[in-house]
Amino acid sequence: HSVLFAAAGAETTVVDISPAMLDLDRKLAADRGFKVNAIEASMDNLGALPDAHFDLVVQPVSTCYVPAVAPVYREVARVTAPGGLYISQHKQPGNLQAGLRISPLGYTLVEPYYRSGPLPPVPAGSALRESGTLEFLHRWDELLGGLCRAGFVIEDTFEPKHGDSAAAPGSFGHRCWFIPPYFAIKARRKATPPPERKLLVA
Repeated sequence: HSVLFAAAGAETTVVDISPAMLDLDRKLAADRGFKVNAIEASMDNLGALPDAHFDLVVQPVSTCYVPAVAPVYREVARVTAPGGLYISQHKQPGNLQAGLRISPLGYTLVEPYYRSGPLPPVPAGSALRESGTLEFLHRWDELLGGLCRAGFVIEDTFEPKHGDSAAAPGSFGHRCWFIPPYFAIKARRKATPPPERKLLVA
């Protein structure tokens, strides 16, 4: 993503907890003659970045890897300039609740909505979950309400369509026909409120 935005002319900073991913960003940018500022950090601790600095923050699907989404939103709010945009993408809660395999009843809920701790591990090769990672289910109140409580105004939402009604039962496309896997949010950082105006009626 960083290279795509740099190619569009943006002064781009990429944050990742993985040094290997940052090395890939640097290499791809250098190969194409672009400059990106690469910072190793967790998305819920952006202390290396200044306040109110960025006009646009883009976050691919990644909040499922942190135990709580509220600290992520607070940090993004801190580094986003008033009026700036935040485009975030998430895994649908129902997608993380439902079983990965089809049953005689279809794709059934196997995880509680109000669960704590990481989800159980999945076998290698899953198109919907990543093996070898810890993933956490975040509720709608946390994903949408938490964004508003952090100081953003939601302007739009979007569900990428991955479902295919003709796909083989049990496949990625078939499951996505019944359970949309992802959604995206477009939100704007609230501008600083104007000075309070005092009124006297005599």
